[in-house]
Amino acid sequence: MLTALRCEVQSALAETSSSRKPALRRSDAPDALLATDLPLIADADAQQAFIRRLEGMGWRVLARSGWFLLDKPVPAPQCAISPHAAGECACCISLLARHPDGGDAASAIRAVVKAAESGAQPFERLCAQLHRHLAAALRRHEPLPGALLPYLCQACYHLYERREQL
Repeated sequence: MLTALRCEVQSALAETSSSRKPALRRSDAPDALLATDLPLIADADAQQAFIRRLEGMGWRVLARSGWFLLDKPVPAPQCAISPHAAGECACCISLLARHPDGGDAASAIRAVVKAAESGAQPFERLCAQLHRHLAAALRRHEPLPGALLPYLCQACYHLYERREQL
């Protein structure tokens, strides 16, 4: 899910002059998907051109501690609920499928996309936290982030089912 977005940023970075190839990685910040060290290696004009290019593609660019933090809504994947989902991911999918309310999902979507790209173990750890959060929200009669469901289904498919088919 993050690959296409990463390619967009890499393309913009390739068109930006800098003293070396800029680093691009998943952001540790919860409010951004990706981060680049471009501010440390490019002049102000190149930085502004990069920001304009990304903002023109719908990205939000934040400057923090010598890095640009980059965020953009992740397009919702078209993915069916998997009968083979297991573990904490399956619990989250089940809760969201049964209670498809309209709570804010943006931060949860970012977290799921980044954890899924990190691998099965980080993804399962995130799903355990998410499961606790969803259950607590239900007990408080709060809306669940229903828009998160297709992202969880896609991540589950990508990390588990696809591997079994290979």
